[in-house]
Amino acid sequence: RFGRDRLVLAFDVRLNVRGEPCVTTHGWTEQSELSLWEAVAAYVPSGVTHVLCTDVHRDGAMGGPNLDLYREAVARFPAIRWQASGGVSCGADLIALAATGAAAVISGRALLENRIPAAELAPFLPSA
Repeated sequence: RFGRDRLVLAFDVRLNVRGEPCVTTHGWTEQSELSLWEAVAAYVPSGVTHVLCTDVHRDGAMGGPNLDLYREAVARFPAIRWQASGGVSCGADLIALAATGAAAVISGRALLENRIPAAELAPFLPSA
């Protein structure tokens, strides 16, 4: 009804003991055994084009994003426009995430606390 360009599939993930991103549920309180890769692969046949992935261990901590996670996500599913979330603290994080191939970034706390100056945001907001 809305078209795949207007829908975003969102996953909250936490790395398991093997370092694999696994889906969390119930407000991050329950850890599943389902890997992010398995979850996304299940939706690829439907034509999903946008996936938001939040590394819940880093969300709100402003300790830097999980660059390896997003680099691997883009490598595994290059046709998907990945939205990275969790850990963003400064403009350098935006540059680093762009270098992974992430199409978009979610930033909450860093923006609320004015930690990213407008001049550093400007290159990422072409229509603003």
